[in-house]
Amino acid sequence: MDSHKRWKIKFSIIMVILIIIIYGSNYLVLGDPEHIISYIWTHLGFIPVDILVVAFLLDEIIEKKEKEAMLEKLDMLMSTFFSEVGNELISQLSAANKYKASTENLKSIKNWEDKDYKNKLDELKNTTIDFQADIALENREEFLENLRNLLVSKREFIINLINNPNLLEKEEFTGLINAILHLDEELEHRKDLSLVTDADFAHLNGDMHRVYNKLVYEWVYYLRYLNKHYPYMIALIIRTNPFDDDAEVYVK
Repeated sequence: MDSHKRWKIKFSIIMVILIIIIYGSNYLVLGDPEHIISYIWTHLGFIPVDILVVAFLLDEIIEKKEKEAMLEKLDMLMSTFFSEVGNELISQLSAANKYKASTENLKSIKNWEDKDYKNKLDELKNTTIDFQADIALENREEFLENLRNLLVSKREFIINLINNPNLLEKEEFTGLINAILHLDEELEHRKDLSLVTDADFAHLNGDMHRVYNKLVYEWVYYLRYLNKHYPYMIALIIRTNPFDDDAEVYVK
């Protein structure tokens, strides 16, 4: 028998002896066995109630802790997403965006506090970012080819993300992954990108606009998460800010 089991047995024996001493002394002093029996029955009746309350309370606490732990893992998963594909995708789309002024305030993110992140997330939820890929006709094929190559090279990674059932808990991130997969599919089916007409490019612009809006929202959400929990990690993100043309990775 291990020491843990022996400790349990010794503890149980001590508790039983204490119970006998307490109730025995009560009987010897007061000489009222009916009162003792009534007292014991009353408290025995409350045991199922206590178990019921504690069981539900513990279940709620455990479920809440498990959900918090799962969401924590998903937030960390976003770090991998942006390292693998998100940052490059933002850079390519931002560089082509005709309406760069719509993301101008994201340049100053290095000076933001938590309330600034929250306000920006609320704004992004209620409005859409202006986006239009402003690419000269002679450069259109190269732009779409680079975008397609990026998505094709990361397709397996993105599909693995969508296969994670826990992602259903993060509706916005799931929407982003679905939007990226749709854009990937649109580009993949166009075998010859030189045949993309103005009307067809306008259609693709709609798909890119959808991805861009969701991507920027998740990027701000991710930075808020880092700023709150891992402030040392946000420094690199700020030094490579895709919305700041003057951003430089080297520390000065």
